[in-house]
Amino acid sequence: MTGPANGSRRFAVHCSGAITEIIRRVHRQAWRQGRGKAVTRAFRQVIRRLETDPLHLGEPAYRLPGLRMQVRTAIVRPLVIDFAICEDRPLVFIKGVKLLSI
Repeated sequence: MTGPANGSRRFAVHCSGAITEIIRRVHRQAWRQGRGKAVTRAFRQVIRRLETDPLHLGEPAYRLPGLRMQVRTAIVRPLVIDFAICEDRPLVFIKGVKLLSI
């Protein structure tokens, strides 16, 4: 699958409703701690990287051979993101988001 203009591959990024709620909770917690803007910047950076180059974001954690997916963990301060990359199609699934300690 190619992108619209430059021929680069674009990945579709998905997350479940439960993960969406976790992202909201992490964001609210960060705002209470005065780190809301940093979390917003980090999350936007993560999404951009997941859409364009997820195989070079973070470190591989393990592989799910039956699903043909690689699970990785990335730290983009102040966030830790766990995600899975489909090996057959340009799909990424966010599976966890955590806020690092101060």
